[in-house]
Amino acid sequence: MNRFTVLLQKEWLDAKRSYKLLWLPVVFMFLGILQPLSSFYLPEILKLAGGLPDGMTITLPELSAGEVLASALTDQFDQLGLIVIVMATMGIIASDKSNGMLAFILTRNTTLVEYLLSKLLGHAVMIAGSIFFGFLSAVFYTFYLYQAVSVVRIAAGLGVYYIWCLFILAFVITMGALLSRTPAIALLSIFVLIFLKTVTMLGGGFQVSNPAHLSNQAVSIITSGNVLPHFFITMTVSIFLIVFCLLFATSYLSRKELPSM
Repeated sequence: MNRFTVLLQKEWLDAKRSYKLLWLPVVFMFLGILQPLSSFYLPEILKLAGGLPDGMTITLPELSAGEVLASALTDQFDQLGLIVIVMATMGIIASDKSNGMLAFILTRNTTLVEYLLSKLLGHAVMIAGSIFFGFLSAVFYTFYLYQAVSVVRIAAGLGVYYIWCLFILAFVITMGALLSRTPAIALLSIFVLIFLKTVTMLGGGFQVSNPAHLSNQAVSIITSGNVLPHFFITMTVSIFLIVFCLLFATSYLSRKELPSM
């Protein structure tokens, strides 16, 4: 059994002990179910809440099945889901630094690259499973309440969206390498990531270098089956930034946190 396999097993053991393997998929399944149900039953919810004042009417737009699934990404996963991912991963580096586990691991002939890759891969699998089950829940209720959407478009859109999630994970890992307090890691990560997501609403050519724009690409794929302009540039830049985050975290830890190495 090599060192990297041992590190991955440690990540899964920590995830089991902290119940991440349970609550993370459950939260995303709840978010996935919430969007189609709220979209479909909103008129009834308004009636039960007391309706509207006399003479006031609100015409709600009729959403297609693709638009409902797309809104599950933009309204649920990109907001509450983003915060959940950050909260689930904010302490994976800081806790090891504070309790001495990082220094102990590296005294066992383990490199920082192996250590960080085990963090990335272990949590990437957990996030992939959570997003899959969460979106599967959204697909099931959307198909039941609305109509079917091409499975190929759903799979392609979800795959593109997952690259954005990998960037979120890589960015939080980098913040964990730079900072020692988990509240600071969470606040700074959420602020930056929500800012990146917010500026995608402004449009403009600079969005091609924004990893959050992959969420818009995923929406376009699910709703229309087509990608937005500069898709491959955005994908390439996003993958490059993921690699850069890991290299930067490795460099910083080797120079600042572990000067004796």
